[in-house]
Amino acid sequence: MMSNKSCHFFLGLCAALLVSPAAIAMQSGPPAAQDSATSPDPLQWLEEPKNERALEWARKETEVSQAKIKALPEYRAVDAELRKALAATDPAPGFLLFGRFMLKFERSVRNPYGILSVAERDAKGAPGGWRQIVDMGQLREREGKRFQMRAYANFIRCLGPVFERCMIGLAAEGGDELEWREFDLVRGAFVENGFRIPTSRSSVAWMDADTLLVQHTIDAPSLKTGWPAEVKLLKRGQPLAEARTVFRAGADDAIMTIASGSDGTGYAGVIWRAVDYSNVEHIVVRVDGSVERTNIPRSIKLGAVDPAGGYIVAQLAEPAMVDGIMAPAETVVAYDYRSGVPAEKRLSAVYTPAKGEFLTDVTGGLAVTGKAVRMVLDRRGVQRIVVATHPAAAWEISEQPPEPVGINVSLSNVDPSSDGVIVQRSGFLLPGRVDLLDGKAPPATLFAQKPAFDASRFRVDLKTARSKDGTEIDYYLLRPRKAQRRGEAPLLMTGYGAFGVAFKPDYLSATVGGKALIPWLERGGSLALPLIRGGGERGAAWHQAAIRERRQNSYDDFAAVTEKLIGDGFTSPKRIGVFGMSNGGLLSAVMGTQRPDLYGAIVSDVPLTDLVRMSYMGMGAAWTNEYGDARDPKMREAILRYSPYQNVVPGRKYPPFLITIATSDNRVGPGHARKLAARLGEAGSPVYFLEDQEGGHGVSDPLSRPELMAARMTFLIDTLMGTKPVAPGE
Repeated sequence: MMSNKSCHFFLGLCAALLVSPAAIAMQSGPPAAQDSATSPDPLQWLEEPKNERALEWARKETEVSQAKIKALPEYRAVDAELRKALAATDPAPGFLLFGRFMLKFERSVRNPYGILSVAERDAKGAPGGWRQIVDMGQLREREGKRFQMRAYANFIRCLGPVFERCMIGLAAEGGDELEWREFDLVRGAFVENGFRIPTSRSSVAWMDADTLLVQHTIDAPSLKTGWPAEVKLLKRGQPLAEARTVFRAGADDAIMTIASGSDGTGYAGVIWRAVDYSNVEHIVVRVDGSVERTNIPRSIKLGAVDPAGGYIVAQLAEPAMVDGIMAPAETVVAYDYRSGVPAEKRLSAVYTPAKGEFLTDVTGGLAVTGKAVRMVLDRRGVQRIVVATHPAAAWEISEQPPEPVGINVSLSNVDPSSDGVIVQRSGFLLPGRVDLLDGKAPPATLFAQKPAFDASRFRVDLKTARSKDGTEIDYYLLRPRKAQRRGEAPLLMTGYGAFGVAFKPDYLSATVGGKALIPWLERGGSLALPLIRGGGERGAAWHQAAIRERRQNSYDDFAAVTEKLIGDGFTSPKRIGVFGMSNGGLLSAVMGTQRPDLYGAIVSDVPLTDLVRMSYMGMGAAWTNEYGDARDPKMREAILRYSPYQNVVPGRKYPPFLITIATSDNRVGPGHARKLAARLGEAGSPVYFLEDQEGGHGVSDPLSRPELMAARMTFLIDTLMGTKPVAPGE
């Protein structure tokens, strides 16, 4: 996720010349919205995921939409091109380090649900021969359960120091509910009569060979968001109901998660308790069940780091006292939870980024090992790595040179028992490479992605637009080198702009639809990625600038980049499509309902669309700090100005919409997508709706659902390029 400064003075004039008088009038704000917080909502019945009437409606709408899209002229060609691209090269595997073991989770056309393999590492830390241990396709068939696995460290937890036993989380139908099972890496099999936590919203962390830290919602208290409200110590062989409760969240807390790591003598657990996503508390749990509240400041940036090397590492969202000194916002701090460290010596400041430089992504930009804290810092789209080590009384800093413009670096996993870390590098035009860094040994390449398209035909620019209030908004533009006629470039735009999440220029990543983007590029299409407020591209203040009553800033930023591209003569509204996932699905839906004059097509994937009733669907009650609570009259007024569902007006002309969701999406819930599709249909607007049964919040996956992604790209090509697009390769 993104400098060539363009002329901003003429932005307003150029945009005005290229849009209609009616469109100019619309810029003063959207039309009056229906307030469903105070009036009955006739489509509320669509919110319940498995309501029979709602399921039947979704089935019929999906069948009709599928038939219409498959009848479009380009569908067969796009479907064939996508399947060929998927079969030609496999995506980068996910790698995990656990002492002498390395795990690899890989997916392909042949195995869309994935295979987990293990290898023992040699003296230099590199993996030896790989041995398959879990074939998810075979597991699904054998057990008759539609499990999926995610190659993230928090779904596979292994117990040090030998790391032979692991807990593996299996996602039910791809949703957020997990079944946890104990697994033996040496035998390559699930442990008979081992630890097992039935499917629920849950998490586990090892405390010792016979003890787990557990949170679950099986006949147990849950928060208003549906997440577990209690943390328990579970002993081997003990019934789950008899596990000892060691911590309870507050009644109104948003979410609570757990992890564990070595404390020097054994393992300690760490509870990450978010009161409202701006007030976060870290709590340490010892193996005897004793609980220690830490003095890590509570106003930290979102994102948790698994405790490693005896440290919990976080980043300040606002100034705070650290070790007797006022540390500025954005400072990275560390809490030493190892046994025997005096309380007054536990918290320290690791590093404060230079002015204008930010740690944009806590989960991919921060790696903590027993010897170092590695940080990926970003200055207006240019990244570099900074390493902090703690050999003595103070942290020592070493800095690496900046990466080329448009290259994204991600620190994806660390070894809990050494200095090993896995680093991924990629860009819009640079296939991904996965390297192992371990101490002073030369980097070992674990995977090098093969090119999926001819990158020499394209270029990437980093440009700037000026938002409505004068704020400069950077954006990446991936475009063909070959010049196109003025105003005629077909353009896709995507973004996010919430929760401090930074979008970055990865190679055919999920944020751009993966390999489903290739048919678009091969036909001469371009891609723009605006780095709008609400994200983490410029630190905590950038995020805070677009939350709650300030959320409109995100949409103004996105519109400003769109108008800049139009004003520069690069493209025109009929050629521009917006797509996005989750909050990005909300973004695309807002742009389509608030500024229909700027766009020719909208794809809204697993979206939020009814911000008034958000708290009653999925885990929406956890997000009121980000979007506001509609029960507050002031916030309801702000929400109603942009909430897409309430802003669909009969008779108004909207661009065609494609809305996608899974019945099993228990994060946002399918009600948002269903209701917006129904409301648009009632208003007489062209809308396609596709609902799959499984897939959860990641339903739009080219490997497991190529037909859905082919439908998405066919819709965009047909709508924005016309029935005679540029031939592939031209």
